[in-house]
Amino acid sequence: MASLDPNFHQETTSLHSEHEDLLKRLDQLDTALEQIVCYSEIFTDLATANQAMSQGKWIAEWLPKHYAHEETTVLEMIARMSPELASFAREMKRQHGELRVRLENFRDHISHVGEQRDLEAAVAELKREGKDLTRMMRLHVAVEERKFADIEN
Repeated sequence: MASLDPNFHQETTSLHSEHEDLLKRLDQLDTALEQIVCYSEIFTDLATANQAMSQGKWIAEWLPKHYAHEETTVLEMIARMSPELASFAREMKRQHGELRVRLENFRDHISHVGEQRDLEAAVAELKREGKDLTRMMRLHVAVEERKFADIEN
């Protein structure tokens, strides 16, 4: 296995901070989704739908920069270390692409939820989709954090 790049620790520290910011935003998105209530085809709390939309927008605007940072620093560094780590880096990049698509679909869904005929079903689906997205993002972050820590130790 190749030696560890001298900038690895600095970059993983920076990414860890970014991951913490993302996890806070995912918590806020989950909270907003949980609070969206729909009765008799009327939103009782549009503010929470707007909060969910706002968090989704922030994540969608922030995430490409984070992924670019991660892919051009730490993932590139570890890909040179061994075939196993190169495979891990490829998988993380693949997941980045998948998460981008899911996030854009979620944002599209939330922006059109009020146009649906069965608003109650649309809100339930939006909540399910949002929870799946945040769960996948948390899992992805946890896998990266664990791998980066393993490499440093």
